[in-house]
Amino acid sequence: MNFISKNQVISKFLSDYGALLLLLSIVGTWLTVDFYQEREQIIEESKKLAINKSQLVGSSVGELFLVTDYVLRDIIGRLDVVKDLQLTSKDNERNIHLTAILSEKLETVTGLRDFAVLDRDCRIVATAKSPFIGVNTGQHFCGGVKVSPGQSTHIKYLSADQSISGRSAVLMSRILGTADGIFLGGVVAVVDLALAQKWIEAIHTEANDVLAIMDADGLLLANKPAQPDAIGKPVPVPMAQFFYSRINDPTSFINNSPYDGRRRITGVSKVERFPFITIVGFDYDRVLKAWRYRMWQFATGFLLLCIFAVIALRSHHEALCQRERMRKLATTDALTNIANRRHIMDIGNREFTRARRYTHSLSVLMLDIDKFKFINDRWGHPVGDRVIKELANLLTITARDQDVSGRLGGEEFTVILPHTDTSGAKIIAERLRVVVAEAQGVNLDDNTIVRFTASIGVATLNVEDTSFDMLLQRADRALYKAKENGRNRVESDN
Repeated sequence: MNFISKNQVISKFLSDYGALLLLLSIVGTWLTVDFYQEREQIIEESKKLAINKSQLVGSSVGELFLVTDYVLRDIIGRLDVVKDLQLTSKDNERNIHLTAILSEKLETVTGLRDFAVLDRDCRIVATAKSPFIGVNTGQHFCGGVKVSPGQSTHIKYLSADQSISGRSAVLMSRILGTADGIFLGGVVAVVDLALAQKWIEAIHTEANDVLAIMDADGLLLANKPAQPDAIGKPVPVPMAQFFYSRINDPTSFINNSPYDGRRRITGVSKVERFPFITIVGFDYDRVLKAWRYRMWQFATGFLLLCIFAVIALRSHHEALCQRERMRKLATTDALTNIANRRHIMDIGNREFTRARRYTHSLSVLMLDIDKFKFINDRWGHPVGDRVIKELANLLTITARDQDVSGRLGGEEFTVILPHTDTSGAKIIAERLRVVVAEAQGVNLDDNTIVRFTASIGVATLNVEDTSFDMLLQRADRALYKAKENGRNRVESDN
């Protein structure tokens, strides 16, 4: 009789939990990979956006200096190299003319503080606004240094302590040089960094994002949020990341800010034709805020799913175990743990019907413990119960997998033998008889050993049998014959 054993229940329990764990692991891995790929995609898109915005900022900066350069070209084109690039206080008409030209051009470019004309000694010949006539600007192309022939452009940052006006600025100069590289003079445009700072602060940014403009030497010219103490000083970025002076193509990276320590996705672009670099940094936490929110939502949902799945599986197993316990109580003999009378009769009726339908052979054994009343009278009913349990155990051990053993009541047992004819049934019955007779018996507390034997009746289905109960009655008659013939023997009704 095939009841579900404890080991089978545990095995099913572990296999189901293993399958659930595997399924949840697959789903969890898929979610992890999917979220990782989504995060990388968001970061890559943010890098591209940071580069695009830095290029946009750079184009605006470049446009200011490009327009300024065109104006400087125009001014130089309207100057007389011999007369206008000489410092003199005698020609008031010439001075008025130069001032008028510079003032007119200053009005055309927003963001410029002043224009100035320089002589070959870098002294200011004329300005549009400032009263610094005759002051030496100390530009790097002065002092006998060879310059490029013809016209060339130069840009330099001046801190407040370097500037003659006491205000930080960027000087954009277009100068003239002879074929031998001798400096003849030039025109300088003064770009007010305060205006540049106001311009960059007007650009919309999200919380904790940054914008910055710096020159090719890594000096900070303007930034948002504003940090006045950092203007004109090198940006403390590790040189291992990139060299500002070598940036040609737009690039991006992720780093922690040297100013506030926040992690940012940074895009860097060089302003076309001019030695400036624009930097746009997106706050890393802000960029991934929505992604983290979704991740925690899915993680929480997945955790709850795991908990509910485990609870549901546990409840399912408890229900299965409860159902199995109820089934076992209904079909199992409480003393011997094998089929009870009701269950063995149900199985017998099914096997009888199947054997009739498919013309299979079917045999039944009836067993009875010899002198069982004597055992009860001498050693008591508890010992009698132990003897009954021992016989049931011997039946379970000896019977084939296809056989079904059951207790009919008292000391009587039956064994259903599907697909077994009379000769086969007798062989099995004799083996059972020998096993019982040679068993060690029941060992009592006082070391007394109670041995016992069994008588067995055999009946095989024939054409006269109309029910399983009739077949069982024939096996019972054979058992009675075995009892009459001396017990501990096998008799057949066929």
